[in-house]
Amino acid sequence: MIRIAFSKIKKGAEGPAIFIDRDGVINERRPGDYVVNWSQFIFMPGIRAALKQLATLQLPMIVISNQAAIGKGLLDQTGLEEITAQMNRTLLADGVKLAAAYFCPHRPDQNCICRKPKPAMLLSAAHDFNIDLSRSIFIGDSESDVKAARAAGCRPVLIGAGVRTSSDTSPWATDIPAARTAAELFRVASETLLGHGQSARSDRCH
Repeated sequence: MIRIAFSKIKKGAEGPAIFIDRDGVINERRPGDYVVNWSQFIFMPGIRAALKQLATLQLPMIVISNQAAIGKGLLDQTGLEEITAQMNRTLLADGVKLAAAYFCPHRPDQNCICRKPKPAMLLSAAHDFNIDLSRSIFIGDSESDVKAARAAGCRPVLIGAGVRTSSDTSPWATDIPAARTAAELFRVASETLLGHGQSARSDRCH
């Protein structure tokens, strides 16, 4: 497991956090391929504005992502750190402060303890940043994100036009709060946090 921290751990009572998948949520996926340098990192439409809105909730925002490109020899840890640093700098310029990013570098066949849908990255982040997982959300776009969230005890939130359809909703996506577009994400995420006892100000949820 690779941890890249952007902020210091705050002591005190446990609080909620916003966990966010990377590929398919923050940046566009490369079908059949991986993002192996910054030039290939393209932000999803509207996500930077959505993350700026989420930042107003003043909760730790932590990226949780599988990066099998490392295990496959297509990318090394230094390259991943450079991409992550560029992503962080871009978001900082928008007023978005990430607390950390956790990556699983293993291939699926390596049967590691950290690759989603296993919850180890979420559990490690909760330990490192004093997070109450039962009051937290994990924003993702896949079945592995949903299963990891549930295994860790936090609430999944889905994003993307393909995660919900009226005719053939996947069983794993049933009854999960979903935002079809980034423009809907703040409302859906805020409502989900409020439903789990998060005392966000009402004026932040408009």
